[in-house]
Amino acid sequence: MSNKGTTIDKVALAEFNTHYCQLGDNEKQWCHDEMVNNPKWLKKDWEDPMWTMAAKWEAGLPIYKTYVTD
Repeated sequence: MSNKGTTIDKVALAEFNTHYCQLGDNEKQWCHDEMVNNPKWLKKDWEDPMWTMAAKWEAGLPIYKTYVTD
């Protein structure tokens, strides 16, 4: 299973300077705990107010809010 580019992979790269799939079980558990307990990892990159609409478009990110009706 490839986790490259996911949030948990970003945690592994930031903390261990290696991809998540290359970590041992203890390091993987640490990354999981860090990801769910640290608010900085819970925020989506595109929710950053510094992103312009054009930058979102170029990055392939959603530019419109989708509403779910019940």
